[in-house]
Amino acid sequence: MRVQTLLGVLFLLGGIFQCITAVLIYQGERHYILRFANRKVGMVIYATFALILFFLAYRTFNMQP
Repeated sequence: MRVQTLLGVLFLLGGIFQCITAVLIYQGERHYILRFANRKVGMVIYATFALILFFLAYRTFNMQP
């Protein structure tokens, strides 16, 4: 397995877990981000992280070797 593929998979998994965390925060689960921000702001922060990770996965999978 190439390093490029491994990084793409890791970015993709990170994005999926960030999306799950954003949904759980929106549903009302307790999370440490809620100490600093309210529920909607925390969800937006995690959704932004997820989009960045999905973009990095896309760029990594489409890079030329």
